[in-house]
Amino acid sequence: MKNWKENQALGAVVLAVAVLAGTFGIGGAKLSSAVSKTTASYEETIAGDLALRAAAAENIAEVGEAALGADSESVALVRNALSELEKAQTPAEDFAADTGLTAAVGMLYEEVRKVTGDEKGSVLQTQWSEFLSRGNIIAHSAPEYNETARKTEKKLSGFPAGLIAGLTGLKAEPFAEAR
Repeated sequence: MKNWKENQALGAVVLAVAVLAGTFGIGGAKLSSAVSKTTASYEETIAGDLALRAAAAENIAEVGEAALGADSESVALVRNALSELEKAQTPAEDFAADTGLTAAVGMLYEEVRKVTGDEKGSVLQTQWSEFLSRGNIIAHSAPEYNETARKTEKKLSGFPAGLIAGLTGLKAEPFAEAR
């Protein structure tokens, strides 16, 4: 009789371990996959365009430095904004940095354009067009990505997903919240 009770207790422990392993192992893998897909979506859409937008901003800063001098406050603002974009770790931080970059580049562009009288076809105009174009692409891509991130966060908020996400640090952050 004692052997049967020991086996029953051992069976209960094994069953509990199997349930926990299944929940955390398989569930964790599914949640990790959902977050990875969301991250890949961000990298394929917004992050690539942000990098190209930053490159155009850098080119505008170089033109600005040539036209206004290395100590120009407007050039320094663009370089600082680019530095903030480079430091950004999350989609929301990317958005905040890009907002600052937009203001700084716009100010520098207007200042350089007034000083140089740049016409269509110049490096300044070409890079400005690229900068604006990438901003429009990002603005168009952001709502779709944000919806994907919100759906992933919803998956991560239920039980036991919320527990797994909390223990593993899984998160899908929107690029920018609707205002």
